[in-house]
Amino acid sequence: MFRKSVKKHHINPKFRAYGKARIDIAMRATSQAEWQKLWKKPAFPFPFSWGDNWKQCMEYKVDDFPAEVGFFIDILGLPINAFDPGYAMFTSPNGEFYFAVIPTLEGEQSTPPDSIRIQFMVEDIYQTASELERRGIQFEHWPQACSTGSSLFIGYFRTPHGICVDLWGLVVLEESSLMESSDGEGSEPEQIGQNNLNLSQSLSTEFEKDQPIENADVVEDFEDESEEDPAEEDEAIEYQYISEENA
Repeated sequence: MFRKSVKKHHINPKFRAYGKARIDIAMRATSQAEWQKLWKKPAFPFPFSWGDNWKQCMEYKVDDFPAEVGFFIDILGLPINAFDPGYAMFTSPNGEFYFAVIPTLEGEQSTPPDSIRIQFMVEDIYQTASELERRGIQFEHWPQACSTGSSLFIGYFRTPHGICVDLWGLVVLEESSLMESSDGEGSEPEQIGQNNLNLSQSLSTEFEKDQPIENADVVEDFEDESEEDPAEEDEAIEYQYISEENA
């Protein structure tokens, strides 16, 4: 069925209202129990049914395609899922992730280096960082705790295009102290990332019992190319907990 293409990017204010309500939950919840009480199912269910091939991929454009390709294939050792002179899709040996790189065509602009970050959660962050350093990779930030006393560590380096590649890892605090003392450094680590793993990473299946938020009037006519009215106010959405007794 034919659909007219949208020439102007328009943000449906309903999207922002939903997002603000979700962020409000993150600000209000001070425990896992409160998180479970406040969190609601999405207004709409997950819409994608996967095919037989790759399931997700992000792509960015570079100015030096050969350098980016050589870095990922021969230095980081990433397998390719697809490759030709103008396209490279990388993955892991077991296909846990996918991302692609393409050369910037004449008249186009490459992806700004600080617009995205590639992040890997690894088993042994110090061993991984040492191995990458042995391969000639220079770390812009050697792995350190995200905050004082945290067991969550992060370090990062950059691709030839300048894209940050973050290494995340959990470190036993005694081990990290030994690593720091061996360098004669006892200063507090720089705070550069999340303080703790997000509560949402450990949400239980009990959320499925919650009532979904209302989705009436969410779909807006996206073929309307008129600019958004600056005076238009976002619709406030508040997620109210509905207990099973009151449902």
